[in-house]
Amino acid sequence: MWYRLNRFFFRVWFSLAFGFRIEGRQHEPRPPYILVANHASAVDIPLVAIAARAPVAFAAKGDLLKIPAVAWWIRSVGSFFVRRGEPDREAVRTALGLLGRGRVVGIFAEGTRSLDGRLQPFEEGAAYLALKAGVPVLPVGIAGSHRTMPVGARGVRRSPVLVRIGPPLAVPRAVGRLARDVILEWTRRLRQAVAELLPPEQRPLTDPALETTYSQRSRPR
Repeated sequence: MWYRLNRFFFRVWFSLAFGFRIEGRQHEPRPPYILVANHASAVDIPLVAIAARAPVAFAAKGDLLKIPAVAWWIRSVGSFFVRRGEPDREAVRTALGLLGRGRVVGIFAEGTRSLDGRLQPFEEGAAYLALKAGVPVLPVGIAGSHRTMPVGARGVRRSPVLVRIGPPLAVPRAVGRLARDVILEWTRRLRQAVAELLPPEQRPLTDPALETTYSQRSRPR
């Protein structure tokens, strides 16, 4: 009930504040599945929650634990925290437990927000989790949210946003120790699936050298 109330509140607020559209809802599979999306704005989490019919338990960055009110709200809607920059076995166990109970886990696989909306390299956690659980991965591309509420903004700005849901990827369940090249390959596939849902100006740069330089400059410090 509390989750649905939050979703209703944000749907009304965002509709009035900046307007958004959702495409591709027919692609959403039955839970359990992992939802993987790009991240460029604080409005992305509520937008994804609105777009998905099933309730989503998001993997939120552990830094938010420093803000008691935000930490309480994240927990109250069924989401959990993950430490960035290091393996977090507790978070993996939590996510696998949720999937095992037929839930949806939402992951912003870049690990942080993009400053200009362009898709950054993915962390390996989403692919690792998908391979361990053997559940579908639903790619979601959020176009324009970096203009609505960019990093550092104190409020939302009127600029249209499109949330596009793509066809799910069937990920095989891996037994035993995962080879690094398998994780990297699935990380590449997940990122490509999200990139294809974004407008050209938000897709990754095609030159690997340029993308490496870009990704180093475009992450918030």
